[in-house]
Amino acid sequence: MPTTVIEESRTFLDKYVEEWFATGTKKPLFVFLSGPQGSGKSYNGTLVQEYLSKKWGPEGKNVAFASIDDFYLTHEDQEVLEMQFPGNKLFKGRGLPGTHDMALLNKVIKSILEPREATSLEIPQYDKSKFSGAGDRSAQGVEVKLPIDIFVLEGWFLGFRPRMQRAESNDTIIGGDMADVNARLFGYSDLLWRNPEIHSLGIVLACDDINNVYTWRTEQEHATIKRNGSGMSDADVHKFVDRYMPCYEMYYDEFTQSESLGSVATLTLGVSLDRSVFATKTKCIE
Repeated sequence: MPTTVIEESRTFLDKYVEEWFATGTKKPLFVFLSGPQGSGKSYNGTLVQEYLSKKWGPEGKNVAFASIDDFYLTHEDQEVLEMQFPGNKLFKGRGLPGTHDMALLNKVIKSILEPREATSLEIPQYDKSKFSGAGDRSAQGVEVKLPIDIFVLEGWFLGFRPRMQRAESNDTIIGGDMADVNARLFGYSDLLWRNPEIHSLGIVLACDDINNVYTWRTEQEHATIKRNGSGMSDADVHKFVDRYMPCYEMYYDEFTQSESLGSVATLTLGVSLDRSVFATKTKCIE
């Protein structure tokens, strides 16, 4: 019988979060949640935070949540990026690796790993409805207290493995627009899911058909327009998703099969078009 993402996630988190804190460590635990656009990662990321806060908050644990989307470049900086890469259609608008403020992301991650004397941290917020759906960073972020014991971060390409481009490597040489994207993916990988300083659990939403993204993302935009009064048209959404497909084609199958998002353990959930779970796999790394 199909189950839900949060039901499966709770069982997974109950085991591995408890084992993590049972070690007596003071280091933060990251929970990476990765899934294609519209698969429910933002919704379920919020539910994961709420669940962990309810369970571990009374124990004195502080749980925070963010989306990789919150770290997009400002609208102005995105326009600068597009001018720097005028021939690269993958950088024409937010979305792909390379369209985020890496300095800001580095600062936030460092503050979580090494809170020092700070008592709070501002997590940026991004408003996707601004500029007719092109989006822009909100003027004010969300302030969270430090230290953070569990940090939940969701994103559509978290866990993707960038390809090496050396002649002696077994990987295929990357060319065209994807060469720029692949080069920038190393920065995210080194900072987050391949960072030896970060101990993490991974939750992966693996869809049975990557083309589901077109349906899911259109549904999302309709909700955005209803809520905010503006957003992308259906045709614009289709063009928007088109820009992501080269990334999915290059990395997605390998990523979902690797079961390696979390450095401690990874839960991989097969998710159908209606976002119900039809398959579950757990792999313990550490």
